[in-house]
Amino acid sequence: MGHDPMTPDDNRIVDVGFDEKHILLHMADGHVLATPSSGYIRVDKATPEQRRGWVLTEDGRGVNWPELWAPSTDGMLSVWAIEQDALYAHALARLQQAHRDFSAVPDDERDLVALWRMEADINNGGFMQFFCNWGEEICELAIEALGRVGAHGVQQCLKDMLGVVAHYGETEEMVSLSDLPAMLTDAERDRLYALDQAFWKYPEPLGKLVVRHYTPRVTGRLSRVD
Repeated sequence: MGHDPMTPDDNRIVDVGFDEKHILLHMADGHVLATPSSGYIRVDKATPEQRRGWVLTEDGRGVNWPELWAPSTDGMLSVWAIEQDALYAHALARLQQAHRDFSAVPDDERDLVALWRMEADINNGGFMQFFCNWGEEICELAIEALGRVGAHGVQQCLKDMLGVVAHYGETEEMVSLSDLPAMLTDAERDRLYALDQAFWKYPEPLGKLVVRHYTPRVTGRLSRVD
């Protein structure tokens, strides 16, 4: 008889190792997650003894090295973040395979592409970068996806951002997305700046919510590192 697949929360780290270029996270389900040690400079430069000083976070899904950096709740290294990045990379690869035909990508992967575009652009240059790059359709899809994963605080923030600029699309005159930033009033710019700040604080742990919701749904299509 088959076993139910392990949930992300139950799939904890059981050991931490290293090879020449990677931190190796041995997971409870038997898989090994390899992440480049160059992304964690203090660990990369640490002595073998210092590297062995790792401790797990309370949820068993993150690793801290207290001798190297003050411990954090999610860990200096977080499985949640690694798995979220893997989901986003998988969805972007599916879009590439579909020759960037968004309608040819499964619904879950479409959600993930929209969420990735939202996070990448808003964290880089604010809502206007996201909206002007991808338009209202992707923004609306990201709003729907945030609701599906239960990130209602982030969802409301994105709804409020869209609400600031929505009236520009309700006029008889066609407004180009590239022209939109210059058309904003000072009050609208101030409002969007405040909403960008609120988004960057992440009202919910979006990475965890994305992994919990989408991992079981795309597991059969997701390439894993062994």
